[in-house]
Amino acid sequence: MNKMLEFERLQYKLGNRVDRPPCDRRTEHVKDKLTIQQKIILQTIAQLGEATAFEVVESKGLNAYSVSAQLTHLSNANLVRKLRRVPTPDPPNGKKKKSGNADCWVYGVMDHTISAVGGRVSSNSIGD
Repeated sequence: MNKMLEFERLQYKLGNRVDRPPCDRRTEHVKDKLTIQQKIILQTIAQLGEATAFEVVESKGLNAYSVSAQLTHLSNANLVRKLRRVPTPDPPNGKKKKSGNADCWVYGVMDHTISAVGGRVSSNSIGD
């Protein structure tokens, strides 16, 4: 193994280095342009301040699985951050909750992301 890399990792472990060496950071490839759905999700969260995938789905009428996958991708790309976990909302129409439903993440938009989606926008401009 590279001795310099070993040294950098040791420095990070000891707290003498603020962040991990670049080769050890988990990054996700981000395309130059966001998809329309990703922009809608980011703008919705920016409007609400913070939101779960369920809240984005309810407010925009998007596919729940797609929104969840996009939020995971946006989180890995460092465009949104996971703030905290909350219990899953009760299903509509009084249906029984499925066993094994996990808690949901509440997401917030990163400060540098707002400029990427054109800032905070009114609900009329994103297709309500």
